[in-house]
Amino acid sequence: MLRRKGIIVLLLVLAALALTAAVTAYRQRDHFRQAEAYYAARNWKLAIREYDTAIHFHVPFSPIADESAQRLWQIGRMFEAQGRPGWALIAYSSIRSGFYGTRSFYTPGTDWIRKCDGRIAALETSMLIKEGGIKPEQASKQQAKYLAVFRDNRAPSVFWSLLAEIGFLGWVGAALATAFLGFGKTGKAKGKPALYGAICFLAFTALWVISLLRA
Repeated sequence: MLRRKGIIVLLLVLAALALTAAVTAYRQRDHFRQAEAYYAARNWKLAIREYDTAIHFHVPFSPIADESAQRLWQIGRMFEAQGRPGWALIAYSSIRSGFYGTRSFYTPGTDWIRKCDGRIAALETSMLIKEGGIKPEQASKQQAKYLAVFRDNRAPSVFWSLLAEIGFLGWVGAALATAFLGFGKTGKAKGKPALYGAICFLAFTALWVISLLRA
């Protein structure tokens, strides 16, 4: 009986994870579809917004995030050619923030981030020169400053991020195990199973919270 209930708990956890992944993939594809429609209609403002959102709904091994970044890059280059650096910066920054917004124990889209770092630094510097903030001969030094800030590695700790993942999965598993195995049909606690379940629930919750704070 206990083994059967344990299998049920495991299947429920796996089903919850699969459902989360499926919903995320669906929403990512839906936002990308909307972005493509806005792109075809040359509604750049809404296209940028939807491509940015599609990147934020990151799904491992899905090509949509990369395709969205490619579109945003094309929009940015188009605005540069038109002499509209402000809009180009919005497009490039959307790529950068989109991938940074989805990182956990690894950072997706690092090649795109590096490309955008270079364009953002160049555009910010050229705009600063145009506004009289610096002299043209200071351009190289100013770009280097921007790049140093952009490439300062502030990624979360891989170790603590993995522990956070373990803590979260353990917390969910302990809660389900306690609910299914720790109580009888009448709702009365079963002694040791309920106690062990409660201890595991508290331990994994503490691990999850501490890891998030340290990551």
